[in-house]
Amino acid sequence: MDKYGDYQTEDFLQDESFINWVLNPEEASNRSWAAWVKSNPHKKETVQKAIDIIRSFDFKQEPVAESFYTDLKQSIDQTIGYSNQAAPKMATLFPKWLSIAAVVTGILLGGAAVYYFMQPSYTVVSTPYAATKTIWLPDSSEVVLNANSNIRYLSSWNKHKREVWITGEAFFKVKHITTAGEIQHFKVYAANTEIEVLGTEFNVKSINNNAIGVMLQKGKVKFSVPARKMQTIMQPADYCQYNASLGKIITSPADPELYISWMKHKYRFEKTPAREVCQTLTAYFGYGFIFRHAELAEQHISGTLELQNEQLLLSTLSELLNASITKSGRDFIIE
Repeated sequence: MDKYGDYQTEDFLQDESFINWVLNPEEASNRSWAAWVKSNPHKKETVQKAIDIIRSFDFKQEPVAESFYTDLKQSIDQTIGYSNQAAPKMATLFPKWLSIAAVVTGILLGGAAVYYFMQPSYTVVSTPYAATKTIWLPDSSEVVLNANSNIRYLSSWNKHKREVWITGEAFFKVKHITTAGEIQHFKVYAANTEIEVLGTEFNVKSINNNAIGVMLQKGKVKFSVPARKMQTIMQPADYCQYNASLGKIITSPADPELYISWMKHKYRFEKTPAREVCQTLTAYFGYGFIFRHAELAEQHISGTLELQNEQLLLSTLSELLNASITKSGRDFIIE
């Protein structure tokens, strides 16, 4: 990929493989681009300008047809050719990439309008802060959503694979289904990870893209990170966590109750740093927690916090930390 060293923003915008990578960064065929960008930090600003232009519209929910890239590239080529014939005075006033950016944005806008109406529709279920919800998928699998979470799946479920996408936290009871002698797999996508199952019970927590945790209560699942070609087979009572900053999957035995107690409207913690406890409570309630002393944030605590009684929760937390907790707007001050 040595030729890309001389590329300017407009050159990246004309490169079909670059556009493909921006729109589908996790495809195996596109991984060489990520490696190239990492090894060429001096091109970071130029590459980012092109990425920002293309990402003005999100085409990542479903694979993009090959004709989309061909038509987009042809349109860019034609427009750039036309732009090169424009009055030279305009070229002195604005950077070349800026005019192309406007052109490409217009092209993507038109393409997005057509592409949007071609997309399959999704059913989306969300929960507000401090509330959980139980839903049944079209295949009768049961999902319990924790607070501040959402799940989506194709509305035309019967015409596609059993697949769902989640953010936040959810507990799954997946129904075992066999059709024409073949077992129907079930996939959960959380950030850049995949959980593939047959029939089982497990908890998935995806609060951000950096750390994804899976607690297996029953059955067997395959937990994978396709972009890194990493996977592991989980057994009951296994807890797996993928940490993007560490770049690896860590598996350890755990008590399932520590990870699924939220379904009983409580959180159980065992030798957990106070800052992690408060991060969990923030995700559930939407409140902020401010530690006046750094050592308090790192203090390990064990105990159970009731989620349906705020006063009792704060009183228990205060006792566990041996600290005072006062409310200030949407924040709690711990000191």
